[in-house]
Amino acid sequence: MATILAALRSLLPCVALAATLTGCLGGGDEPSFGDEDTELAEGAEPDETGHDAVVEVGEQHSAGVCAKRAVFTFERSGDTMIAAVDGEPVAWFTDGAYTVRMAGPSRSFSAGSVTAPGVVTTAWVRTMSEPFDAASASEAELAAWLDAARGVNCEAGTKDVLAIAYEYVEGAKKDARYALGADFHDYLGLSWDPVDAKSILPDVGHEGSLDCSGYMRLVWGSRTNLDFGGESARIPLSLKAVTGHLPRSSEDMYRFGPGKLVVPFRTQPAGAPAFQGAPTTTELARIQPGDLVFFDSACSYVASTALACGKDPSVISHVGMFVDRDTSGNYRFISSRATANGPTVGNTGGWSVFNGGVDGSGSYPQRFRAARRL
Repeated sequence: MATILAALRSLLPCVALAATLTGCLGGGDEPSFGDEDTELAEGAEPDETGHDAVVEVGEQHSAGVCAKRAVFTFERSGDTMIAAVDGEPVAWFTDGAYTVRMAGPSRSFSAGSVTAPGVVTTAWVRTMSEPFDAASASEAELAAWLDAARGVNCEAGTKDVLAIAYEYVEGAKKDARYALGADFHDYLGLSWDPVDAKSILPDVGHEGSLDCSGYMRLVWGSRTNLDFGGESARIPLSLKAVTGHLPRSSEDMYRFGPGKLVVPFRTQPAGAPAFQGAPTTTELARIQPGDLVFFDSACSYVASTALACGKDPSVISHVGMFVDRDTSGNYRFISSRATANGPTVGNTGGWSVFNGGVDGSGSYPQRFRAARRL
């Protein structure tokens, strides 16, 4: 947090059904590809303008949503710092997490070239250059960062994490393919210098492709979602467990990723009544846009098979990101997977939702295992 505070101060006076569901490296597999240098000078992908799957809703924004130099009040609630303008919450900072969720102009995300309910949301997600630390961040410093971030939300500029993710879905301008083992630097066709391993060359056969964890690493670690105080905000990447870094596999993202677990790994306790695996109402309430959601692709957690499902995080084999509730009220997430041949929020090979009681394919609710805020 020291670096960002200094900058801030300077500005202040996967098989059959499993193959259908999986889309990345699970636990225990040793990647044969890359890691990242903390700077990612070679691997960073430039922002572009052009066709994508995001449509802004309306052009007039209230002062409370978009006004710069707003007067913020801050209040702690557990491990969350809530910023408000005129009594209305506008941003949420979580201790230990890079992620900041903000209320901003309403916008609509479509499913690209596939048919699925869209998402209309006022949530915007950006990252600080270092994890939020309530003990060392002053309100003036937070206000300066928030003022800048809210300004970018309301102007044509750097996309936030949600908008970046949608650039790679079916029919969007970057429309990525799927390949097991394809990391972010493979998609880009660039070498990668990890902080915890030797330089790794891209797999030429995977250029333009991403598996599920590689997709999350591209969105969070390769793309910049905010420039502030002379620093580009993105989460540093690693091959394995490195403090403050996002590792390569979905299991390691759950175990060692930055931020906090909002839904710890869950399984049916011995002797407890059978349940279908879908998150409870309480668990759903903890998950906010931008949080990673984790699944066991190999085991459907229905009453008939629950006891056969793995009982520890080693079974995690798929990861995606919660976008928001869709126009049908379901909790829609975005991920890269085999049947859809790349990043999708569509319903090919199972609906991209993880709440229970869903019409159509309930594959993902039955396989939901955990959630993490980065």
